[in-house]
Amino acid sequence: MPTPKERLSHLLELAAQGAGERAHLAGEVADLLLDWPPQYPAAMRATFDALLEKIVREMEAPACAELAARFEGRDDAPLALLNEFFLCASPAMQDDLLARNEAAGPAPHIHLDGEALLSAARAGGAASGTVASIAGISPRVAAAVLRDARALATLCKGGGIARATFSAMAILTGPARSVHENFAMLTVFDRVPENGAAHLVAHWRLHAGSEAAERAA
Repeated sequence: MPTPKERLSHLLELAAQGAGERAHLAGEVADLLLDWPPQYPAAMRATFDALLEKIVREMEAPACAELAARFEGRDDAPLALLNEFFLCASPAMQDDLLARNEAAGPAPHIHLDGEALLSAARAGGAASGTVASIAGISPRVAAAVLRDARALATLCKGGGIARATFSAMAILTGPARSVHENFAMLTVFDRVPENGAAHLVAHWRLHAGSEAAERAA
């Protein structure tokens, strides 16, 4: 069996081959983390966790969703890594991640401009770019948030945005919904824990700059 340093060197070589190897690379790192060899030092695990966290931010949504399913229910994975799966996770996994973030201690206070976000949603077109700029998140995260009511509820709840503003944004940016579906969407907002949502928003904001640098590179 290769040593941890040899394994890491191999994975970094794959990473250097570009986006075409992302899914393969993610699969190999996930295999290692989900079945950590007992002869590998526990201290090395954080290095591979950080590598996978970075890879996930560069993956397409379908491949990310497949990988997220492998980590669902794995309480031994670090929360920072699992948070990267939130936008492509199943609703059950999203709820579990919100609960774990809620229990992670007080989150930083975040106050987003709800009126500005609502104006961006009304404008349509390049709404995700404007939302990204207002919220301090990456365009990738903003686009994903606008496609998913639970993720949008998380952004709004974590950023101190009112329920009515969330509802209007969801209607403007999402697909046509029945009255029953709109009511269910508000129930989702009510169930999102505020502190857990703030932790996730803080996570997205923290990595917004690094994503821009990675795209430029």
